[in-house]
Amino acid sequence: MSAVLRWLVAMGLALVASAVGAHGEKAQMPQLRMSTVHWFDLEVSTTKLSVNDEIVVRGRFMPSMHWPHHVESIEDTAFLNIGVPGPAFVRLESRVNGVPMIRSTRFFRGETYEFMIRMKARKPGRYHVHPLINVKGTGPIIGPGRWIEVGGDPAAFELKAKTLLGREIDLESYGFANVLGWSAFWFLLGLSWFVYWLWKCPIVIPRFKQRDELGVDADRMITRTDRRTGLIYLAVTLCAIVGGYQYAQASYPITTPLQTGRVDVPPADPGPRVVTATMVEARYRIPGRSFRIEMEVTNHGDKALSIGEMAAGNLRFINAAVKPVQPADEDDLVAVDSLRVENAPIPPGETRTVVIYADDALWETQRMTTMIKSPDANVAALLFFYDTDGRRHHVEIGGPMIPVFG
Repeated sequence: MSAVLRWLVAMGLALVASAVGAHGEKAQMPQLRMSTVHWFDLEVSTTKLSVNDEIVVRGRFMPSMHWPHHVESIEDTAFLNIGVPGPAFVRLESRVNGVPMIRSTRFFRGETYEFMIRMKARKPGRYHVHPLINVKGTGPIIGPGRWIEVGGDPAAFELKAKTLLGREIDLESYGFANVLGWSAFWFLLGLSWFVYWLWKCPIVIPRFKQRDELGVDADRMITRTDRRTGLIYLAVTLCAIVGGYQYAQASYPITTPLQTGRVDVPPADPGPRVVTATMVEARYRIPGRSFRIEMEVTNHGDKALSIGEMAAGNLRFINAAVKPVQPADEDDLVAVDSLRVENAPIPPGETRTVVIYADDALWETQRMTTMIKSPDANVAALLFFYDTDGRRHHVEIGGPMIPVFG
């Protein structure tokens, strides 16, 4: 019996370890990953650094035109953020299309935005770092992640800044003693109030019985000592509040309020529209883990266009014959040479019916197959076209998806 118990404990620990090591984007529904924000061109300046070293995360994203109707819109209130387990990094700077992101903003569907996040390593460890966008009423929309290794001594970390008056402070320890002192004061004050009534416990229970069984007026049970004690605690509390306010005003006469406003971010210039695409039909064949999309593609440019990549739900399916791509690491969600294209390239000025097949186990391993269970079985993806000069053009497609079980 003990051997069976040990086996069950081992299996439980293995499951917990697997869940902890899983990528954060797996936790989101496929519809959210495919039809909310398309992330692409993610880059990190380094994957190995030490405490106090800086890292820059760059990339682009495009809010989907097929945004789910039951999800709060990104065009209301949104905030660019970074997702990492625990306080492993300190964010020093973040920008979208060159605009500082210290406030909330809004992003328009169908527009392209370029982001940059600069951080400082704080704690040693191996972390899966994700860019993400917090959407009001919806929560975080997580982008693709990269594994980052941080070494060094955590005690050596420092984060210094200058105040408005030119004083240099360490943000890791600044004001800690003040916070600790006030926390201890209020804790002890509350604890003493609790102890006072706990000390009167032999009287409290009989009072409760008198009120409940004999109908005695509860207000008359409060003694003169109780009232005096309450007034003393009230006076101490009010004095502490007023005195603390006066002390803060005298110690810090110049302050800056929290940045709670919003800032507008102009979308990037999309340039001339070289290609348009409309989804005609999308089918996902469950046994073969194959996604088939039929679409009408029009080439408005003067050079032939080929499809080199399809990005959907942070997964990338590559047509190696057009644009070979290698994964950044073993956990990069890139399916190399998994995209088949029929009836392409598209000559200049022509409209063709093009069929693409995205076949790979990533659909299953990344939990994207659960999209067949959704009553709102709409999908969206970003296609990357390349002309004969190697220039890239991206366009979004989307629409209803039909599951195929045989």
